Amino acid sequence: MSEDEFKNLVETLYDRRNELEEGRITIDSVRESLVELGLSDLLRENDIEEVSKQVSREFRRRQWKNYFNFAMILIILVFPLAAFSGYQLRQYIVANFPQLVGLNQTPDSSKLLELEVQVKKLTANQTKLENQLKNSQTEKDELKNRIQELEVENKRLKNPTNTSTSTTVTSPLTETTSTSAKFFEEQGIVYELKGCHKSNVGSSSQTINCTLLITSKQENVGLSLYSKKYSLYPYPYSRMFEAGKEYIGTRVKLGSYSGTSRANNSLIKDVPMESTIIFDNVPLQVNKIKGLEISSSLRSSYYNSYINVEFRNISLSEK
Repeated sequence: MSEDEFKNLVETLYDRRNELEEGRITIDSVRESLVELGLSDLLRENDIEEVSKQVSREFRRRQWKNYFNFAMILIILVFPLAAFSGYQLRQYIVANFPQLVGLNQTPDSSKLLELEVQVKKLTANQTKLENQLKNSQTEKDELKNRIQELEVENKRLKNPTNTSTSTTVTSPLTETTSTSAKFFEEQGIVYELKGCHKSNVGSSSQTINCTLLITSKQENVGLSLYSKKYSLYPYPYSRMFEAGKEYIGTRVKLGSYSGTSRANNSLIKDVPMESTIIFDNVPLQVNKIKGLEISSSLRSSYYNSYINVEFRNISLSEK
């Protein structure tokens, strides 16, 4: 069978598709169409069956093609209508229910007042929480310093020195004044001022660091060095004076220990330990120190109390 004859057979069966049972191509329908086209003598029975299968495939292909074309026509027709309907629906909602699309630009004044009250409450709560955080940090620093103090005391008790037995004295604050000296001894503790220098010089303020060497001459002792005090504890503090202004220490270092209020450490007999009192946010106009007061406390077998030492007329160097 030629290609043209096969196409004629397919066209004939396609025209008779409504007569076919459930739209299926049977051998009888193929045989009838062959007779109608005068082609029955060209094919044997087996050939007719094979042609029936081929015609069925071609027939299904045409059906799917028709379905696809119909679907495309529906899409082309329906999509613009759906888009137009959606646009009209949105216009209706905007005109009648603007709050649904966030276009309500005239909020109630009572709601604004309520929001302002809530903002004020939140701000007050934030300030309260910040203050609580600062207080917690203060308590944390004090606990840290107390732990350091106990560690130092524990070391001192574990390593006693062979010194002559003397009566433990607990007395009021001992204050030593030095007019121009940078080196002197008090209660067996030698304080040597190495000098003070500027650092972190900014546009309006600077930091001043005063460094000392502290040495115990009698025995191993515990020592605390103070920068500033907190209201929770009546600790002394270090300060400096210039042009009638008082500046309180902000940080302190004693050997490897440091803190914002005090530092604790243990001194070994005749071994100096470096310490630093730090003053932050000092005005740039300060170029020398009229008076420097260093506060400390001693824990030993012969003295357990505070010691204040003073230095006068200190020049500041650039680091």
